[in-house]
Amino acid sequence: MDKKTIHNMILPEEGYSEAMQTVVLPYLAHRKTENYCEREKGKRIYYIRCLADNPRGIAVISHGYTETTEKYLENIYYFLRGGYHVYMPEHCGHGHTYRLCSDLEDLSLVHVDDYTRYVEDLLFVARIASQDFPKLPILLYGHSMGGGIAAAAASQSPGLFSRLILCAPMIRPKTAPVPWSLAGLIAKIFCMAKKSERYVAGNRPFGEPELFADSASVSEARFDYYQQKRCQEPLYQMNAISYGWLWQAVRLNRYLQREAWRRITCPVLVFQADYDAYVSQKEMVRFVRKLSRRNPGNAKLIRVPGSRHEIFHSGTTILERYWKRILL
Repeated sequence: MDKKTIHNMILPEEGYSEAMQTVVLPYLAHRKTENYCEREKGKRIYYIRCLADNPRGIAVISHGYTETTEKYLENIYYFLRGGYHVYMPEHCGHGHTYRLCSDLEDLSLVHVDDYTRYVEDLLFVARIASQDFPKLPILLYGHSMGGGIAAAAASQSPGLFSRLILCAPMIRPKTAPVPWSLAGLIAKIFCMAKKSERYVAGNRPFGEPELFADSASVSEARFDYYQQKRCQEPLYQMNAISYGWLWQAVRLNRYLQREAWRRITCPVLVFQADYDAYVSQKEMVRFVRKLSRRNPGNAKLIRVPGSRHEIFHSGTTILERYWKRILL
């Protein structure tokens, strides 16, 4: 795609909601199907498949903490316009996918027993995509928590992916004001005491809608659009992590920094937000340096001025540069 095409493709801030209703959703309507698959018996993974008109590849999307496919419809639209079929699952504990909490009525809590569950579920869907279109290369795109999961997946199945694109990846989450080492120790103690499903201190069930000023978005129009969807659908109202989830984030961080970087062979592009209140930027830099040391020139870190954690929820100027790097 050329620069002019990308410029014309990006939805403007003004009239964003109307553009989603009149441009994006109609475009997706006859290209999108909703599906379920099972890697483990009785544990249904929800995923959507969207087919491009003239495909040159497949994009598998790994979303972040508390996110759903609904939040990524704009991103999916851009991938489709860029010539990529899209496969996107919802991770365990999110949206329509199976949950592990003993209290299945608590839709606020995000809990997982082992981070490798996220990785294996993602790879399961990616292999479905590969089987459906065996001649097309697969681009793996992950944001935040989904970025950490995607990096682990690329290390576990290095021959499956042709590119790895990470958007503000959670190599390690921020736990301030509690130091990371102490937060991890507390999480481990709760898990050893069989209290892994307890809410991490300071977390709470979904209640009052999040304010834009406190959000990870720069684009208020994009924030408002998804916030409205989230308030209307209980399955989108994840809002808290368990001590089990936090302990698995510790284990994922250790794996990424100690082992995963040695096994990733495809080119890696990492976008780092200018201001990020959710993930450690230092850990991100360390990870990219390790990747570069293993394969010089194979990994690039791009800092995005003026952005917050959700880089894909920025204004038009930032998004044009962002999608140019991804799609060209």
